[in-house]
Amino acid sequence: MKTQAKLEHYDKAIEHYSRAIELRPNFVIAYNNRGIAYADKGDYDRAIADFNTAIKLQPDYAIAYNNRGTVYRIIGEYDRAIKDCNKAIEIDPSYAEPYSNRGAAYREKGEIDRAIADYDKAIELKPDFVEAHYNRGIAYIKKGNFDRAIVGNAKAIELKHDLVEAYHNRGNAYTKKGEINRAIEDYTKAIELKPDLAESYAGRGEARLHLQSWKDAKADLIVARDKGIDIIASFRNDHGSVPDFEQRNGLKLPADIAEMLTPPQ
Repeated sequence: MKTQAKLEHYDKAIEHYSRAIELRPNFVIAYNNRGIAYADKGDYDRAIADFNTAIKLQPDYAIAYNNRGTVYRIIGEYDRAIKDCNKAIEIDPSYAEPYSNRGAAYREKGEIDRAIADYDKAIELKPDFVEAHYNRGIAYIKKGNFDRAIVGNAKAIELKHDLVEAYHNRGNAYTKKGEINRAIEDYTKAIELKPDLAESYAGRGEARLHLQSWKDAKADLIVARDKGIDIIASFRNDHGSVPDFEQRNGLKLPADIAEMLTPPQ
């Protein structure tokens, strides 16, 4: 959720770039940068309009194609995102960002191997590209290669120590591997960095079930639920039904926790 302070920051940036455009109507970079501010604010139609103008004024502007591709990806138009990234790469094959951006679009389409290939290329071009390492880690989780997922998120953390999402996703990979204590450490770190990260409370709560830490697990699941997570859907997505989880792990959930994680009849 965007805070009021962030929204005001975006509005000031938009005002600044709008003034620059008034003074120089063909100021390509100002259109691109205002488009970024609109995208950050969540005003995607205006963002796309500004990137369109930037591209019209400078048809070989790879950055604007990539940025428009990012917005298309965010709003779920993955094929249009891929097309824009292809154009950015055609204009500048050494530009790492559109490879990573295209990889994210492929990942959302379920084309995991193509996504990983794009992240590999982005990292080859830009070895310290945090987002590419992190996103490749997510792709490896989807592929079921949890060791590679852990390595990818660990590299992202090495490059950016406060990258909350990387801790959370490494926690997911550790959970999938059955390294529960390490998973809990990562979820806890993510929560320390971002106390409102509901997903990490849910992940930590589910992880604590494996250790039969019932009180702490229940507390985390309640926080996750109160922060908007559908804990029943999350649990079923990760573990199936309560009986499935109990049989697979050789344990019995307390009745109150089992009720929390069971769909109403």
